Amino acid sequence: MFIFLFLICAVFAYLGWKGYSEATQRADSLDATLVTTKDQVGKQQTIIEDHQERMGFGRSDNPESVKTAFEADMKAYGAGVADEGSWFYRKVLEAVSNEARQTAGRETALKNQVGDLTKTMQALENQKAAEIAKIDEARQKVATNAAAAETTFLEDRKKMEKSVNDLMAKVDQQKDEFDTKAAAWQTEKTALEKEVGKLTDATEILKAGRKDEPGSFEFADGRISWVNQNGTVWINLGTADSLRRQVTFSVYDYDQHDAAKASKKGSIEVTRLLGPHMAEAKVTEDDSNNPILTGDNIYSQVWHRGKRLHFALTGFIDVDGDGRSDMQLARELIEMNDGIVDAYLKDDGTTEGEITANTRYLVLGDAPESVLQGKLLDGWNSMSQDASKYGVESVTLAEFLGQMGYKPQDRSVTLGTGATARDFPARPEDESAPVSAPRFRARTPYKAPALPPQ
Repeated sequence: MFIFLFLICAVFAYLGWKGYSEATQRADSLDATLVTTKDQVGKQQTIIEDHQERMGFGRSDNPESVKTAFEADMKAYGAGVADEGSWFYRKVLEAVSNEARQTAGRETALKNQVGDLTKTMQALENQKAAEIAKIDEARQKVATNAAAAETTFLEDRKKMEKSVNDLMAKVDQQKDEFDTKAAAWQTEKTALEKEVGKLTDATEILKAGRKDEPGSFEFADGRISWVNQNGTVWINLGTADSLRRQVTFSVYDYDQHDAAKASKKGSIEVTRLLGPHMAEAKVTEDDSNNPILTGDNIYSQVWHRGKRLHFALTGFIDVDGDGRSDMQLARELIEMNDGIVDAYLKDDGTTEGEITANTRYLVLGDAPESVLQGKLLDGWNSMSQDASKYGVESVTLAEFLGQMGYKPQDRSVTLGTGATARDFPARPEDESAPVSAPRFRARTPYKAPALPPQ
């Protein structure tokens, strides 16, 4: 019994010693972790204080006062420049600087045009005065010659009178010609004054329109609210934002707010409107190495929240790369995305519609290169000049389709014993031939899965 009791006491003593040793080790480990955490917190506090000092705040200012001062600055300087989701000091400064440079450039161009028109009008006035002086001199010379002939050559009175009459008739003819030219100059002057008025109105429209627009037209239109692995996503736009089905968007990473500088990671197409600020969309283009995630930004070149943008198209528009004109398809894509086509270049070289100060983008297709396409080249140059005159921004067809999120659908047919002649419809040789294959992707009924958790 004594030996048995001794063994039991020895076991309990060993277990107690082992538990004490492990507790001591855990305490030492927690102390070391605490010291490391305190160092990291101190470094982060130093970084925060450095950032506050760079932004113009004191190092010891508390976060609440910094937030209050930031919101006051954004309301004072960021209103009308960017939406609240893009309120950052750097973005606001860049937007204000870009707008100032663009406005100064447009003002300089308009001043140069007004100066050229003034010089032209002055030249016409000088030419008019010179013609009047020339005619008066001729009339005075005729009168002097008539008087001298009447005094000196009485015998040739009748002949001189005839000559005088002929000269007077010539003077009258010259006067009529001058009156005609003067009327033409007045008409030209009126047209120039009208053009100056149009340019002045365009300037006012541009200034008024730019006040309500953000500093960059390439800011995100919305965000991805939820992603389903079956290729369906939900976005924070809906009926209250004037969104429609079949509108396409490009997708960018959540931290990239400027579509002009960001790298596109995919495309989506709206399939259902679920609420004032909620819609369902399907993924039409995705990268497995960089998938679409919740919080990613979406952007459309055509659709803008609560505003219909105006477009013009020129050149050879080939959307799907088949070597044939897709001008009609491009117009339908813009209208399907709630845009407005103000003008476009037809295949015969004539321009349908007119570029105005309300036109936002000129979409450039391929420029005519052959000498046989003289009319198309003239139409291209005319529309480009109008766009430059009204300050319309030009974008290439590739940029337009890429930022809009549109991807042409490739046709695929399974070969084998099951293939039929209907799988290979003939393509039309020209626009007047019947189209056997549809231009747009087929729209099939779609049953949405259960809504994601809010």
